[in-house]
Amino acid sequence: MIFQIISCTILNEVIGMHVRASEIKDLSRVMDLINRAKDYFKDNGINQWQKGYPDINTILDDILSGNSYVLSEHSHIYGTMHFIIGIEPSYVRIYNGHWLTDTRQYGIIHRFAIDNNHKGNGYAKELLDYAVNICKQSGTPSIRLDIEKNNKPMKEFILKNGFKYCGIIRLKNDEEREAYERLI
Repeated sequence: MIFQIISCTILNEVIGMHVRASEIKDLSRVMDLINRAKDYFKDNGINQWQKGYPDINTILDDILSGNSYVLSEHSHIYGTMHFIIGIEPSYVRIYNGHWLTDTRQYGIIHRFAIDNNHKGNGYAKELLDYAVNICKQSGTPSIRLDIEKNNKPMKEFILKNGFKYCGIIRLKNDEEREAYERLI
């Protein structure tokens, strides 16, 4: 897996951008991206990240656990995501559908945000491709994620990039989210 991360980083650096693990020094910028996404969601009627989540402690935990990534060029950060291979407790039960795979672990993407001033430049795909490459190298069969039903931009992006709608999941706070999975 280390080889895969290094090879992805080298490839991305050749094209100017690279994905790397977030560091403590990135906390302020990652929170800025998250807070701008919260404002975007609110302004566009998307009921996601509107009750204080994700907060600075969540993002700090992501960074300290090594599961937060940023897309950067030189010292500027254009996007962020939480990515891990494992099991998401909220995904154990799915309603009105089923997952594409019945596997013990899968890639999980959460807290995905791109700088509002740079949307449409392919940066979201760079982050997604990084997660896909980690899954390929580790033999992980799929990636799962969930979105709020009115998050049309993210829905269009993931459907365009191979994700399939699978059903509804419920978060810990009992909010429902649409569940998607992409086979690797």
